[in-house]
Amino acid sequence: MKTELSGTEKASRVLLSILVGALIWAAAIDEETFSVDVEIPLMLEVDNNYVIMENTIRSVRVRLNGSGLEMLSHQITSPLSEMKKYISMGSASTFPHNLAVGLVTSDVHLDGSIVVSLLTPDQIPVTVDTVLSKRLPVSVVFHDGIPSRFRLVTVDPGYVTVTGPSSALLDMDSITTEPVTISSGHITASLAFNGNMVAYSDALVRVSVAKADVPVADLD
Repeated sequence: MKTELSGTEKASRVLLSILVGALIWAAAIDEETFSVDVEIPLMLEVDNNYVIMENTIRSVRVRLNGSGLEMLSHQITSPLSEMKKYISMGSASTFPHNLAVGLVTSDVHLDGSIVVSLLTPDQIPVTVDTVLSKRLPVSVVFHDGIPSRFRLVTVDPGYVTVTGPSSALLDMDSITTEPVTISSGHITASLAFNGNMVAYSDALVRVSVAKADVPVADLD
């Protein structure tokens, strides 16, 4: 005599089959070692007295080895998001200083038993310079090309502190504004962008131009 299963019993058997299958699959993949390559951002760090001027390599490829369950747990709980490398400048005497930063697998810190077997690339060429700060006068640039010395111009602030690589700041004797158009009165002007990794203490200045009263000769 054939017994008909109730809906609850059918559902229970299906769930049991799924659980048994999952356990068999988990045990099978846990016996194998898997390799996974991930590409992550590379963050180079240096003391505050120095600045990294040139670094063309912004990411690194990391090869991870581990069992199936370890790899799955790693991806869920603590996926690798970036790699940091500190650069020591203790032996450098001349700047800008060019060097090759070596990367080793121990630079990658992971939880659990996941192993890093390969880093690509393992050498990062960088240029490091010392940091300098100095105060420089602000020079106003006008769209019409007439130099500011031919106008009655005042700038507030007239001097701005600039911080950046020494090799860039040593050649700077002033800071220019973005080109402005003003005949009289005042406007707020932006300081011109500098591509040499310099930072200004003030990003905006107030430019005032006085209209010169030209005396008219009395011919009577």
